[in-house]
Amino acid sequence: MDRIRALVLSGGGGRGAFHAGVYKYLMESGKLGVDSTHTAAWDPQVLVGTSIGAVNGAAIAQGMSADELVRVWESLEETDIQGLPPGMRGLARWFARKAFGAIMDANLPQVQPQDATSPIPKEFWPPLPITSKWWGERLVGHWINLLDTGPLRKTLHTRFKFDSKELSKSGKTLLIAATNVQTGERIMFSNRAIQRRDTGEARQDVVTSITADRILASCSIPLVYPWTFDPETNAYYWDGALVANTPIGVALDAMRDVPIDVPAEIVVVLMTPWWESGDPVPHIARKLPESFGDAITWTLDWMLLASFRERLRLIKTFNDMALRERAEGKGPYKYREVKVIIAAPTDFLPAERIIDYDGDVSKDLIQQGYAAAKRAFETAFKEA
Repeated sequence: MDRIRALVLSGGGGRGAFHAGVYKYLMESGKLGVDSTHTAAWDPQVLVGTSIGAVNGAAIAQGMSADELVRVWESLEETDIQGLPPGMRGLARWFARKAFGAIMDANLPQVQPQDATSPIPKEFWPPLPITSKWWGERLVGHWINLLDTGPLRKTLHTRFKFDSKELSKSGKTLLIAATNVQTGERIMFSNRAIQRRDTGEARQDVVTSITADRILASCSIPLVYPWTFDPETNAYYWDGALVANTPIGVALDAMRDVPIDVPAEIVVVLMTPWWESGDPVPHIARKLPESFGDAITWTLDWMLLASFRERLRLIKTFNDMALRERAEGKGPYKYREVKVIIAAPTDFLPAERIIDYDGDVSKDLIQQGYAAAKRAFETAFKEA
């Protein structure tokens, strides 16, 4: 093996179609504008996914081709992913459908109790403080999340072809991130055991086995979707992006069985505009948010990007150590050479696209993802 490859897929809900475009480019043979080493398909041995990245990562780990993944995203509709929670009553349903209809142009059905993932709390949400309990029960109902992911659980099996047994036998390592609701700690679910690269000890934050509900746990955006309970760990989980949208470190631990002399290439797919410190400031950063929607999008994206910036600085430090070791010829080496390639959009992807899964919107995101990967490779592996 001349190098080990990892693909890190960040969270972003309906913006996950961007991943499909990136993967389509990565798996192409005969790429132009790159060196001879990278013209062939770039097939990752390690996959790390958060939120919708967990969905796409599982599909790739099970062997879904890039073209298949693109077709799935082009055919998805909002009702394949979400619906209104079963505890939501008349007035609340009317307001919710009006609001979501304006965002995604879809009339979301109410998920039936037997198919739902939402807990039904004891207390209702009163529409007005002076409203009686009787009216609150009938007009608002009992709910603590805006949308239900029962349809997504079904879609994982029918469209993304999820099969936990097949995933456990995959030749690719998959890790997905979730956040413990009650402690705020990150946990990783994996299709195989992971040891720390420095000590060889089992990572305590990695639980072996990936189920459909654990993928739902990684996708459980707080307030928008319900948390997910995992019986084995006896814990409730929210979206992994809350604390670790792009957990690169665990990808390096997943490479522990590969000799340290083998360099690593890690493609990180972001849903946020990216530029290196010292690069010319892009036009989007020369202005301020121009609307409330812009402010929400910018706030969310910068929050998600913060942990990645810190992790990237740490990896660059270790990489400098690896290069110094090799320059001095001192072996056996302690650090692996790591090259991080970042595929990101050139502009903000609106926050409302997190819950918008319309096929036409996805086609545009797929094209953007393909173009982003092409730019990243042509920059990182420029043809001589």
